[in-house]
Amino acid sequence: MVDDAAHEIIRGLGFTPRITFEKRCRNYGFQRDGRHLLATLVRVPELDDATFIEVETTAATEADLTPALALVRVVLAELGIKDADLTTELYTDAVAAARPA
Repeated sequence: MVDDAAHEIIRGLGFTPRITFEKRCRNYGFQRDGRHLLATLVRVPELDDATFIEVETTAATEADLTPALALVRVVLAELGIKDADLTTELYTDAVAAARPA
């Protein structure tokens, strides 16, 4: 299996598993203002089956970062996602925090 081969490569580089959990994703690609965007709905069953949304696009240059991020924020706002709803927390950290010590 490709998955087994990838694990062996990573282990061969000296990495060891930190945490294992299930994450279910559904991707939606679309065009907006001349950019390709990807919206991913993410469910993490271990986090009370919480659903998250990720919206991303690419920036060709450093100067393109600001307009790319602005468009992502516009799309999130149109989806009803407020700045207060945003997080920088990693799924791995949220799952680890939810597990008993």
